[in-house]
Amino acid sequence: MEKWIDYSVLDQVIAMLNDDVIRMIGFKPEHVQFFLVFVLVMSLMWVARPIIEWMMVKNWNTFASYFTSSLITIVFLQLVDRYAMSQEQSALPDYYWSICLLAVSSYGVIYVLFKLCKKTWTHLRARAKKQAA
Repeated sequence: MEKWIDYSVLDQVIAMLNDDVIRMIGFKPEHVQFFLVFVLVMSLMWVARPIIEWMMVKNWNTFASYFTSSLITIVFLQLVDRYAMSQEQSALPDYYWSICLLAVSSYGVIYVLFKLCKKTWTHLRARAKKQAA
């Protein structure tokens, strides 16, 4: 598999996320990792959603696209975790998986709350128009 994928990109990214460099900027490493995984899930949601809409019935597309995005994200994070393993010890911090899973689930919660607020707002506007008429 190493013949097909160039892992030097991961070396550069992991070097950029050095704890000392992040602390010099004034961020905590946990917050940077959370933000990066959150953006990864969000971007995968935008990529997977049209494909899922094309493949499935409209009622199931949001669930399927979020599930697919989460699955792809976890596979990618597992790839990063396996790549960071040096012999018996990982180069990643101990909080790696807890922060990653928190970011994935937080995106889901925020997405659901946004959709719920949007639906409620639409319903209230329609009700106000009916009462005004």
